[in-house]
Amino acid sequence: MRRLAALVAGVLVLAGCGSATPAATPPPVSTVVETDEFNETDVMFLQMSVPHHRAALEIARLAKDGPVRAEVKTLAAAIEVTQLSEVDSMTKWLADWEQPETAGDNPQLHAGHGGDHSTSPEAIAELAATGAGEFEKAFLNLLIGHQHNAVAMAKLEKEGGVNPQAKDLAERIFQSRTAQIAQMLGYLD
Repeated sequence: MRRLAALVAGVLVLAGCGSATPAATPPPVSTVVETDEFNETDVMFLQMSVPHHRAALEIARLAKDGPVRAEVKTLAAAIEVTQLSEVDSMTKWLADWEQPETAGDNPQLHAGHGGDHSTSPEAIAELAATGAGEFEKAFLNLLIGHQHNAVAMAKLEKEGGVNPQAKDLAERIFQSRTAQIAQMLGYLD
């Protein structure tokens, strides 16, 4: 019975559902109609999200061999799987729309979209160099801040985007990252 409960909990974490969704409830089926219609907000959301996701992958991978408890490793693995899939979708849409993967590093390009929401390579390097006694807390704090920025970017897309696939992705990011933040805050208690 414990194995079944652990398996169900693991599936919920991997699905990004958190503990608020009952195990008997099937995941919603996407009814999004695919279209090539997009606007500047859709493009900027994807261009900001691709490097943001890649930074999250770097952060999550530090937990694989890092001194963190099993629950944190499981969450990091789920984040890796989810965000790899999301990057694949986002880069495909940008290619289909004949748009570059990123908007570049110019802060002015991000000003109209809430600023630059990325986690710096220096912050990730600092985390990697953190000692065993402080690593888990530093990991959780950095990832909480990073995922909070993902929520902020998703809000911008939900409010100003027009592409149904990008808006659906933004909603899923908003929901899953909000749940991850709550889960990680619980780990810090």
